[in-house]
Amino acid sequence: MHKRSNLTSMVLGLVIAVLAGLSIAAGPGNWRTITDMLGRRVVVSDPLQRVALLGGPTGQVAYILGVQDRLCAVTASLKTSPLVRGMDPRIQTIPGPRTTAGNINIEALIAADPQLVIAGGIDAEIVGRKTRIPVAYLDDNMGQSFEDLKKEIRFYAYVFQAQARGERYIAYLDKTLALLKSRLSDIPPNRRALVFNGYGPAHLVTLGGDTFMQERLTAAGCRNAAREIGTTGKREGLHTGLGEVSMEQVLGWDPDVLVIDSGTPQAVYADPRWKALRAVKQRRVFRQPSGVFIWDRPTAESAVLYPLWIACTAYPERFKDINLTTEVQRFYREVFGFRLSQTQARKVLSGGYADMAYNG
Repeated sequence: MHKRSNLTSMVLGLVIAVLAGLSIAAGPGNWRTITDMLGRRVVVSDPLQRVALLGGPTGQVAYILGVQDRLCAVTASLKTSPLVRGMDPRIQTIPGPRTTAGNINIEALIAADPQLVIAGGIDAEIVGRKTRIPVAYLDDNMGQSFEDLKKEIRFYAYVFQAQARGERYIAYLDKTLALLKSRLSDIPPNRRALVFNGYGPAHLVTLGGDTFMQERLTAAGCRNAAREIGTTGKREGLHTGLGEVSMEQVLGWDPDVLVIDSGTPQAVYADPRWKALRAVKQRRVFRQPSGVFIWDRPTAESAVLYPLWIACTAYPERFKDINLTTEVQRFYREVFGFRLSQTQARKVLSGGYADMAYNG
């Protein structure tokens, strides 16, 4: 009777695993059921040794959790990140089958032989429809709050069973936000620096008040010049969450600080179209930093470093004791395990790694 019961359990286990699209090379019991960020139950191998992270910029979470050795496929953006390539040369040998949202080389993904794919909605749907690989969905959106990010980190930590590392990152984030609050909370709302993030070659693409950037700027004691407009959703030729504005709108907002992600502040100062702007008159145009990934996306990296950087930039008198180069080095060392030199840290702050990624 006991043997018959064991046999029945084995058969049921194999059926469940096959339905989940798993390759059952191991014996019964070598799997577990996880719940993804959309509440879907997914049967996965246990332990997980080969995972494909196709969730846009969130591939960096593998480094935060110290599980990068379990990656078997990543996004092209992580694979080609100059900073990651410098800190982890192995990334160059890992397939990058996902380029942009909805563009996945399925053959290359299958050849990578993942036990699990983690991806956002569009990519996860494609993998689920075209393969039998188990897929865990992320709750990815450009409106991601700090609390949403914490949920995402904890989800990854749960999948990889690396909860201690996940909580270490969250503690780092909370400590940074607490520092900013202690230094900036006394600034009256109407006296907070007005910041415009002007992206693209023309500096007329931005992140509106319905995106993650709203909370990031608020945490930094600043106001988002584009707070009254909505930019989430799909727009032809633009990444979701980004929207185009006119020069007239920017001149009407007249921001105190202008952040650009291409070109140079000097070029903006020399352009007559921008000369009436307060940020230009006061020489407060700054190139957005870029590290493992560009900072105009809702990533774990930018959640810590962008608010700290823009706060120090907007209110240097309140952060005289903060050396941003040192802080960047500390973050990458303690969170990613990357030991950056002062030169590399300054390159992050100057946006130099973005130039290498886009032009190299």
